[in-house]
Amino acid sequence: MAIGAGTVTLADYALMSNQPLVQAVTMSLIDYGNVVQDIPLVDRQTLQVNGVRWEGSLPTPNWVALNTEGTSIHGQPTPYQEQAYIVRNYVDVDKFIVQDQNQITDPRGAQTAAYLKGLTYDINFKFFKNAHDGTGDANAPVGLRARLDDAASANKFGVRPENKIDAGGLDVSQATLVTTPSNGNKLIELVDQLLWSVDAIDGQGGNVVLYMNDNMRRRLHFALRALGTQGGLDESRDMFNRVIQNYKGAMIRDPGVKADQSTRIILGPAQAGVSGQNGETATGADGTTNTTPNYTSIYAVNYGTDHFFGWQFGPPNVQDLGLIYNGAIYRTLIDWAVGLINTSTRSIGRVFDIKIS
Repeated sequence: MAIGAGTVTLADYALMSNQPLVQAVTMSLIDYGNVVQDIPLVDRQTLQVNGVRWEGSLPTPNWVALNTEGTSIHGQPTPYQEQAYIVRNYVDVDKFIVQDQNQITDPRGAQTAAYLKGLTYDINFKFFKNAHDGTGDANAPVGLRARLDDAASANKFGVRPENKIDAGGLDVSQATLVTTPSNGNKLIELVDQLLWSVDAIDGQGGNVVLYMNDNMRRRLHFALRALGTQGGLDESRDMFNRVIQNYKGAMIRDPGVKADQSTRIILGPAQAGVSGQNGETATGADGTTNTTPNYTSIYAVNYGTDHFFGWQFGPPNVQDLGLIYNGAIYRTLIDWAVGLINTSTRSIGRVFDIKIS
């Protein structure tokens, strides 16, 4: 991705860090599918970032006749402020567990790996669903859904209301796609509209990631096969030789599940009798039952310093603090200060109200 000078990603840290602990932690976050691997990060030692973005009209050019002086013009950008948030945890293991000769694996490594997996689930969920309305975590960044929902009211995050696209209950269930292939075409048009809303025009989606759950991902493939065409779908491999699927240059990712390891982050459809398998409602809210409703969403993010990116105090801080509590406990410290920045009104988007079963 052409994400801008001076930015790095988790993949960069995993490849370049000369600190084994930092390299191990960042590589683990990548292996577990942490969404932060997609976000370009700028190092900036500040807890708040101030900036401006153009949310209204741009300056109006003035045309003049020959031998006429120019006219001073001025535009009024909209100021914004974003905050950094801190994740900080200790991984503590009793020294006798560490020294136990019957251990098959390193207990400190096993505990750290479990923590990192849980951290990935938590970050992924908050990236999409966290809100500062009393229902979420006020100590973590505001997620995509809350930023998009806010656009029609306060618009604190510089998002166009049009970037939240209602699919109108479009039915893309398997049975419907078999009998009504035109619904697959309609789905593709909605995805194209979503890409357009985040400045990915004419297949120029190289900086864009499309996020959908595993069900929607399979259904998109199903729709394209039903149409008898690749339809812009392509496959490549990343620097770690993992298969990456792309649609018109935009990477397709599934953010996976919550920390309970069963509830999808992007819901849909409901699956009767399976705990946690709920769907979204037609309004885009999370359903509360595993029998109905049966809707889902697709999100898009255009990453880059001219659209959506992040900043951090520095790389994730990983320190082996050794024996503490008078030599009783081995402690590992993991902390990180990171924030999100939206510099454009066409950075993030969502198609909701897609009936998937």
